[in-house]
Amino acid sequence: MVSDDNEERAEHKTDKTTEKAAAGMRLVEDLVAQVPGFEDAYESHVFNENGVLPHLFFWDVVQDTVRSYLVKGDPDGPDWRRVLAFLEEETRHRAPGAIEVIVTSFFCDLPYKGEPGYGIEAHLGPAMKERYLQLRPWHGQRARTLRGSRRRRRLSWPLSCRFAGSQRRWRSSHSP
Repeated sequence: MVSDDNEERAEHKTDKTTEKAAAGMRLVEDLVAQVPGFEDAYESHVFNENGVLPHLFFWDVVQDTVRSYLVKGDPDGPDWRRVLAFLEEETRHRAPGAIEVIVTSFFCDLPYKGEPGYGIEAHLGPAMKERYLQLRPWHGQRARTLRGSRRRRRLSWPLSCRFAGSQRRWRSSHSP
């Protein structure tokens, strides 16, 4: 009986994995079909990898999108506004495999503060912004101030870091 239960779980897991992989592939194929400029990258991936791996392909998507945002991209390349609009629509549909690719392979590779292209995240639509803020919660926070000090200091780190810092300050002021 246990082996039947394990087989059923393995079969269910395989179905979900296949479903997610298919959704990731659909995302890539739809992006290439709807946003001009990714055809060459798609063909290159098909040739080099005997198919397209969505997470790998999205590395190129991020690079081309950020280059377009910085106006350093190929004039025949993708327009960053169209890419963000397409991904916003896909994020609203909430297909599990597609969301996984968008979050882990698009949002994670977007530039951080101080890197070229930082600022593109300000143009994310509402559905994408919600997901992005789950991944990088400090991005949406305004500068906070410490209360109880003579001078107000700007904080730019997450709340958990602020708590750890207050514990360090308390320990150092109360140590013998």
